[in-house]
Amino acid sequence: MNLFLMAVICYFVGVLTFFLPKSMEGAAHYLANGLSLIGSAAVALEAGRQIFMGAAFDALQWGPYSLQCDSWSAVFLLITGIAGIITSIYALGYAKGYKGSRLRQLGGNWNLFILSMVMVLLSGDAFSFLVFWEIMAVASFLLVNHESEKRETWNAAYQYLVMTSLGTAFIMMSFLLIGAGSASFSFADMANTTLDPKWRHAAFAAAFLGFALKAGLVPLHVWLPNAHPAAPSHVSALMSGVMLKIALYGFGRVMFSFLPEWNYWWAVVVMVAGVISAFLGVLYAQMETDIKRVLAYSSVENMGVIFAAFGCGMLLKLTASGSWYIIGFVAALLHAFNHSIMKVLMFMSAGSIMHATGSKNLELFGGMAKKMPATALFTFVGSMALSALPLTNGFTGEWMVLQSFVSLAHASSAQDIRLLCAFAFILLGFTGALALGCFVRFFGITFLGRARSEIAEHAHESDGLMLTAMCISSSLVLATGIYPIPVLHAVCTALDVPESLFVNGLGIFWDGSGAFISFSPIILLAVLAGVSFVVFLFVSSSKVYVEEDVTWNCGTYPTARQQYSATGFSKPVRRAFDYMLKPKRQVTYSHESNSYFGRQLSYKLELPDMITEKLYNPLQKRFIGISAFLRRLQRGSVRLYVGYVMAAMVIVLVWGAINK
Repeated sequence: MNLFLMAVICYFVGVLTFFLPKSMEGAAHYLANGLSLIGSAAVALEAGRQIFMGAAFDALQWGPYSLQCDSWSAVFLLITGIAGIITSIYALGYAKGYKGSRLRQLGGNWNLFILSMVMVLLSGDAFSFLVFWEIMAVASFLLVNHESEKRETWNAAYQYLVMTSLGTAFIMMSFLLIGAGSASFSFADMANTTLDPKWRHAAFAAAFLGFALKAGLVPLHVWLPNAHPAAPSHVSALMSGVMLKIALYGFGRVMFSFLPEWNYWWAVVVMVAGVISAFLGVLYAQMETDIKRVLAYSSVENMGVIFAAFGCGMLLKLTASGSWYIIGFVAALLHAFNHSIMKVLMFMSAGSIMHATGSKNLELFGGMAKKMPATALFTFVGSMALSALPLTNGFTGEWMVLQSFVSLAHASSAQDIRLLCAFAFILLGFTGALALGCFVRFFGITFLGRARSEIAEHAHESDGLMLTAMCISSSLVLATGIYPIPVLHAVCTALDVPESLFVNGLGIFWDGSGAFISFSPIILLAVLAGVSFVVFLFVSSSKVYVEEDVTWNCGTYPTARQQYSATGFSKPVRRAFDYMLKPKRQVTYSHESNSYFGRQLSYKLELPDMITEKLYNPLQKRFIGISAFLRRLQRGSVRLYVGYVMAAMVIVLVWGAINK
């Protein structure tokens, strides 16, 4: 407990830097982020001690309230600590750009945000959990709204606040239903709850809606693509890398501890919601030109993959004998851990690009690998991971997810489950292909080719602290992709399953699908290194002549405008899914600027989120209409209010007489 206590003290003192005088703004910045770095290191070390060394945690109890840490919360604390270390290093360099623009508030709210997430994971009762959950929501709202002078920022922040409050309400309903059948609202007593089947269904529905909203699953994702671009980049990194995973922690806590007797349709709902979220998330990511919205929709995709694997594990538990179900939960938690690292890296890369150019628009970039070689290298690693390419940690997680669905199809002979598996394979196959195209587009349009604008031509590399943070996360992406055994150990410890089911020498394996299937990234790396060495010897020993010339272009010199744009790159996909995306294209004809070349044309393409258009906008209009009607009833007239009271009394008297 000493290291966790030390972390809490560091974060709390970091929050107090908010109150330092404005003249000490620079000192407050370094102190706040330094304390968050030390606190996160303490959290990671203590969680690592419990996972890898079996250290015990002494729970703290104050009457009905308690703090505790079991193996399930320890792995999420490890995720929080690692991500907190990396993003705090990054913030030391990146957040300096906010000097003179509420820099002290940024540092104080940053520490409050990390502190609240740690306390959520340590909570041992429903009341403490909900209190710290709401503090986490408020702290993240303040961080998203940091640039509140921009209209789109406070629109996104207040949309996020409304949605997250709605999610908290659902989680509270679930806890109240579960707690009603237990001796108290401590997690230990809630694990022994006794509920009627109808109330169990209600508790599951409320919990799934609340945590799915926080995780950004479709159709509850609408806050996420707006909030992440509005927040400072290190905040976006922690929101996507950690906060979304805490939703998985909460849902897993409810399902494993409080509602262990699952229903078949619960598993189907979780799996189908995850698969659809994964597909739609990456489809919209492929279309976006705002780099942070691309990454936000990618988070929707990956959280969908995680929940799809979790639902697959639930179905295996219900329909297959033995321990096959373990693969689904291991896949979900492994991919959650890996996604945390790679999404932190990519949001930091996006922040570095914005820091260098002042823009988030993909269409204005190009050729920036020459200006920002280190950032380009780190972004390349992150893009490979989010594309799930071998030798990155993104591949190991999705390889496990694939094995879970193979196991489900093999283990069950029921026709409905096999149809579900076919549906999942098709959509996840599309998802993987679109993710690869999405991040080829992201990296290629940004760093390759020629500069498309003045801002790209004058881009500059980030400072040492920002590059250090990106280097650490890139190294972790590759290290855990090449040697995933420590992460698998942490995941197996969290789920209390034997590591020997998945670890085989230098690789990972799974034989639950009916055949021994193994993946050894170290052997693959050795083979690639050997082939590369042979090719190098062959090329270096032969005489190679290279002649450079300008690409033939019908007698004219190629220009930057003749390169693929981000919109053009994604056009084939947009055309293929036109019926779903419903793009709005506007062509503007300007005056004839030249008598020989005719009129100039300008194009504007919009891709509205169809769930927002078809679901939330009509609901918003209906809500505004109801509010306007109720406002007409409230006219400020005392006589009118007396009339309402008399009418209510008459209705009550008549009702009492009828039911007497």
